[in-house]
Amino acid sequence: MGFKDIKGNEELKRRLADMVDSGRTGHAIMLEEKSGYGALPLAIALVQYLSCHDRHDGDSCGECSCCRRIAHLAHPDVHYVFPVNVTAKSGSERKPVSATFFPVWKGLVEKNPYFTEEELNEAMGIEDKVGVINVQEAKEILNTMNMRSFEGGNRYMIVFLPERMNTEAANKLLKMIEEPFPGSYFIFITQAPEKVIDTIRSRCLRIALQPVPIDSQPDSAAYLGWFQSIMDGSQSGDLTGVLKTAETIAAAGREKQKRFCIFSEEYLRKMMHEGRQYPYDFYETAYGILDSARSSVESNVNPKIVFCNMVNLLFVNIKRRKGN
Repeated sequence: MGFKDIKGNEELKRRLADMVDSGRTGHAIMLEEKSGYGALPLAIALVQYLSCHDRHDGDSCGECSCCRRIAHLAHPDVHYVFPVNVTAKSGSERKPVSATFFPVWKGLVEKNPYFTEEELNEAMGIEDKVGVINVQEAKEILNTMNMRSFEGGNRYMIVFLPERMNTEAANKLLKMIEEPFPGSYFIFITQAPEKVIDTIRSRCLRIALQPVPIDSQPDSAAYLGWFQSIMDGSQSGDLTGVLKTAETIAAAGREKQKRFCIFSEEYLRKMMHEGRQYPYDFYETAYGILDSARSSVESNVNPKIVFCNMVNLLFVNIKRRKGN
């Protein structure tokens, strides 16, 4: 997976390549994103660029043995940690670790590296639990990063959602992050940097990702259709039609509902930057309505209530601007 395969964040990809080329790559990097922005594929692309035997033109070659194995999550010096919990799939392990679920992780990454935490939990069979990165996992990380590289090069640890790391685990890793062994790299991927323990966050090079271009998002055509239906129906005063769209969204499933809200927020931002149709305070209010709906979905509020309320508020917001 090269930088060319990553959607958006063009300037960031150039900066990362320049950082590697100039030998200024930090040993602890924290990629900060919202769900769906693509920090995981970007982290894999960065590791591939660092490891490539024939990188050129700001990207890895994609053909050498390192590139091929990293792209298929098969390189022995690239490791992955993510939040897990006890489930039937973890067998008899009282404290399962990421390695227990690696086949699940690999399957998700190969299918769609932009997957969400909820999709990961569902694949692992822990939909009703919160995944954690526990002290046993921290011990595994220390053991792994203390070992010699299998191939004589660097060792990489990609940690997905370090905000799920408990304090005991974080404290166990702190010294290694402060004083890493030569050739060892940690790449943390967080969707809530404020919840990452400060002693780890402060020791990382923090890099914020921008949203994926809206026309590159999964199901973007459907999301755009729903969004336009709500906006057009509100403009014409067709509350019944707008509510029907809300019912369609409510039946779509929680992941699509969240992605629709994120898509709509980004589309509103694009409209505002292009100076389309509405004054600034409309966009500010509408953005708040969508963000509230997304938070409600994440909190498992009844989706029919969430989206009927959302479209009603947008309807009123548009009518107010029209003076009706």
